[in-house]
Amino acid sequence: MKKKVFCTHCGKELGRDFLDGKHRQVCTYCGTVYYENPLPVASVVLANHEREILLVRRAKEPFKDMWCCPIGFAETGESIEDAALRELKEEAGIEGKIVQLLDVGSHVNPLYGELLIVTFEVEKTGGVEAGGDDASEARYFPVMNLPKLAFDSQEKAIAKFVELKKDLWSIHDSFETFVESTVKDRIGYPVTLLSDELAAAVQENSEKIVGLWLDDITTNPSTRSYRRLAREDLRARAMVIMGQFGAWLRKEKSEGEFTSFYLGLGKERQEGRVPLEEAISSLSLLKKHVWMFTYSFGVWEKAVDIYRMFELGERLVYFFDRAAYQTAVGYGRKETGNQRSGTRD
Repeated sequence: MKKKVFCTHCGKELGRDFLDGKHRQVCTYCGTVYYENPLPVASVVLANHEREILLVRRAKEPFKDMWCCPIGFAETGESIEDAALRELKEEAGIEGKIVQLLDVGSHVNPLYGELLIVTFEVEKTGGVEAGGDDASEARYFPVMNLPKLAFDSQEKAIAKFVELKKDLWSIHDSFETFVESTVKDRIGYPVTLLSDELAAAVQENSEKIVGLWLDDITTNPSTRSYRRLAREDLRARAMVIMGQFGAWLRKEKSEGEFTSFYLGLGKERQEGRVPLEEAISSLSLLKKHVWMFTYSFGVWEKAVDIYRMFELGERLVYFFDRAAYQTAVGYGRKETGNQRSGTRD
């Protein structure tokens, strides 16, 4: 970076002096001190819904033909935010709005000296992507497969952007998969969900959960008939159900196996003269104890942790509602059969 030679106030030649702990340019005639401040530069990180980052190819030196985020000097009379949006429009043809400040970093340029690069996350509001001004091309690149960028500061800013969005993207992907599978009436899921970690913890603590459930159903007014059933038989059946919850969510069991088991459970409870409402209540109480364990197990420091818990809650509801329905169907079929036999007699 070239140094000033003459004073802009009086026109006399500049000298150097040691002031405030640094050597600085000083006018030897009028005493004006020239402080060397970094030049403000505005930079933009803009992503589309496919998680691709908008980059422009530089048409001029320095770093001609390399890719970078829209970037440029702030001009006198405009805010750094306005400079970012102006550069986005000039270099990429896009109009946008500031979402948040991402990063502030320094960069030393051989021509301009020290630069202060301020990077914002920007959301597109209009325009068509096209290179312009200092850019020959504008296009989107996958955030995890970007080309080498012209400025290290932008790579750092994009890394911060990805870190900020990581949990949100994970929640979105998990929710989308969960909803899609629910709409298609599946129990299993084709890919990993965020709540799988909690589901695994439930499996590891099945015995503890079932023990609490046993204490509940043998004292709860809604399951009085279960007090006369063998405790070990109830424990064994509940452990099977807990195993099913994990296996079927992992798509290790078929819909047919699921249906057959609960039809049989309904038939068994009808033959054992357990009222249907108590059989349904026993399943509901098991679901309650799984949920209570989940709530006590989790750590709720981030939004993604809270979402993980509620996603598992929705999966529990879906699983146990289906189990209760098939149990009721199995119970009703046996009852109907008995009624028909009585009629024939």
